Amino acid sequence: MKNFFKTTLAVFVALILFSIVSGILSIMMLGAFAAIGSAETTLQNNSVLKIDLTGSLEERVNEDDLNFLLGQINGEQTIVGLNDLRSSLNKAAKSDQITALYLNCGSLVASPASAQELRSLIEKFKTESSKPVYAYGDNYSQAAYWIASVADTMFLNPQGTIGLSGMATQIPFFREALDKLGVKMEIFKVGTFKSAVEPYILNEISEPNRLQNQRMLDGIWSEMITDITSSRSIIANDVNRFVDEGMMFGETSDIVQLGLVDGLKYRSEMTDMLKQDLGENIKFVSLKKMKNVPSVDKFSMNKVAVLYAVGDIDSGSEGQMKSENIVKELNRLADNDDVKAVVLRVNSPGGSAFGSEQMWFAAKQLREKKPLIVSMSDYAASGGYYMSCIADTIVAQPTTLTGSIGIFGMFPNFEGIVDKIGVNFSVVKTNELSDFGNTMRPMTASERIILQNYINRGYELFVSRCAEGRNTTNDEIKRIAEGRVWTGADALSIGLVDVLGGLDDAIAIAAEKAGLTDNYAITEYPVQKDALTQLLEDLTGESLTTTLLKSKLLNTELSFLISNSSFLIPQGAQAIMPYRVEL
Repeated sequence: MKNFFKTTLAVFVALILFSIVSGILSIMMLGAFAAIGSAETTLQNNSVLKIDLTGSLEERVNEDDLNFLLGQINGEQTIVGLNDLRSSLNKAAKSDQITALYLNCGSLVASPASAQELRSLIEKFKTESSKPVYAYGDNYSQAAYWIASVADTMFLNPQGTIGLSGMATQIPFFREALDKLGVKMEIFKVGTFKSAVEPYILNEISEPNRLQNQRMLDGIWSEMITDITSSRSIIANDVNRFVDEGMMFGETSDIVQLGLVDGLKYRSEMTDMLKQDLGENIKFVSLKKMKNVPSVDKFSMNKVAVLYAVGDIDSGSEGQMKSENIVKELNRLADNDDVKAVVLRVNSPGGSAFGSEQMWFAAKQLREKKPLIVSMSDYAASGGYYMSCIADTIVAQPTTLTGSIGIFGMFPNFEGIVDKIGVNFSVVKTNELSDFGNTMRPMTASERIILQNYINRGYELFVSRCAEGRNTTNDEIKRIAEGRVWTGADALSIGLVDVLGGLDDAIAIAAEKAGLTDNYAITEYPVQKDALTQLLEDLTGESLTTTLLKSKLLNTELSFLISNSSFLIPQGAQAIMPYRVEL
């Protein structure tokens, strides 16, 4: 028995030591990989920048993040950062060693505004550098094709497809399921179009929501059609016919005949064509390598800061936006004398009304000291618009989703479900409202009045903030508010945004307002953490389960259920858009 305990203790100690050593080695290996990955790239003559339009296009990516590395190990799709693409294309345009751009197309997933911005960046590369842009794909997703259609020449694999399918949205409704469970949602809202609550109280889409969805989808599709037809010199009817007749599953020769691509080639034939056009000694440079090419921009004490505000506001989920952090960053930038202007890059469908107000106030204080320009990405809706409206100038893509000026609160009542399982509650209290918020009973009439008044006050405050920022009246804002979502193009026509364009346009406006010439530097905030710092935070700051959830290693169905289960938690005042759009 004594030998058994000795053996067990030895094994236990060995396991502990093995874990410690493994952890140290893992950190050392990650540090080594990070160092290798960040090694400076020296470009050779006759280099071609190769961009893979596959995976997922995101606003900003930290490749040192543990979750990014886990995703690569798990075989997830590559995540590409729009910020990396922007800087790499800018460097490639100025480099004498880069002679062309090659778009290797595939199953890219992107929100419309991000896809449109990347397309504009490639078009800018063409215009400023006069260098050719080639596109090839075994298959093109809709987003990849939209982006790549700006290329000078496009080719498709003879057995490939182009996934143009138009725009559609599908909204799940949980009312019947909640009724069966015995859960009733208590809803408080302002705004006819504020539809985030609809899935929990209706069995189908309301007419106002259908109207705004149709308008939104038609607007995005119109932008895509206009871009494709102008670049490819084809007519819109042919593109719509391709979609309506399901020609993506037809003969590839029909795709060439319609003018959607210039020809059919196998991948080896495409490589041969590039060598014929550019020379036998071409060298392909990946995006990862191009990121590590030293910038030609000169150092300057004068800075235009770009602050990224990305994700749901105060949702409690990792990787989302914490208003407290954004407020701190805004305050620091306001007090930084080297920063002459700030571009707030917003990519958020909204969230907490309270958090949105805090960021609005910090943005207002910054604007009193220096120019503040907002650059809207995929979404700057509801709380995302709340924090944006105080800016000197608001820039948005035509396909940005914005507006949604409305507010709601949603609280579950579990009385039905506890009755079904035979659970009863007795309440003892000192005051009439001592158990206000008790989810095991229906709300009283007085409680409903109190909450609706609270939501109403929040809406009036939201409207007044928008009116102040847009230099108009509350009544004018209410005319276009009601929770309605607008595309950037429509938002321009009603005064919710000032300029259509991307982040580069916003930076140029910020520099001009600050009186800066070409002698200024662009700095990004929050500063991204290096691999070792991120790894230590990931390993010590959260559970393995949370890390797995963040890295999307769970199956799609479970992830869907998790993302739609927040209604089971009582919601405070929310200013959030009800849906996402992806291509």
